Formats: sequence, structure tokens, C-alpha cells
Amino acid sequence: MQKLAFGVFLVMGVTNLLAVQAGLMQTVGLPWLVAFLVAIPVFYLRYVGSIAGILGAVVGWHWSLPAAILLFAWPAILYAVLRGGSELRALAAPRRPA
Repeated sequence: MQKLAFGVFLVMGVTNLLAVQAGLMQTVGLPWLVAFLVAIPVFYLRYVGSIAGILGAVVGWHWSLPAAILLFAWPAILYAVLRGGSELRALAAPRRPA
């Protein structure tokens, strides 16, 4: 299971890096190598990299905004759903008197 999770997040990271690179190439007009080198520190920052990846997918790859958000935000959405379900189960569980 750990290898699968590692593979999924590795693919997501590379996809995010390439989306940031595509966005930089499209908006700023940088050559691909310069855009790649600039994209590395940008994509490494957690929220800045995700936002830059979303914008890069929309601008550079011509994706729709909901599709780009879903691609780069699904781990956070999945975590929120799982965490919310856990909290709801905790609230619904019968309480024992102290």
C-alpha cells in the first residue's frame, strides 16, 4: 500500500511540476528549460505550488477550472471527507456515563 501511495504522489508531483512549467511558458513566454528551472521551487511550496499547478493546467493545457482543481486538490478533498466521516461517527456513537 505504501508503494502505491508513493507512486500516486510521485505522479501527482511530476504532473504538478509540468503544469507549473506549462503555465510559465504560456503566460511569461519562457523557454521550456528556464520555465522548468523556475517551476521547481514554485511547485515545491505547498499551497503556492498547488495554485500554480491549477493555473498552469488551465492556462497551459487549456483544462477547465473544475477539472484542474479536482486534479490537484483531490488529496485534500479526500482527507476532508474521511475526517468529516470520522467526526460524524464519533458524534453518533453512544456515550457511556462517566
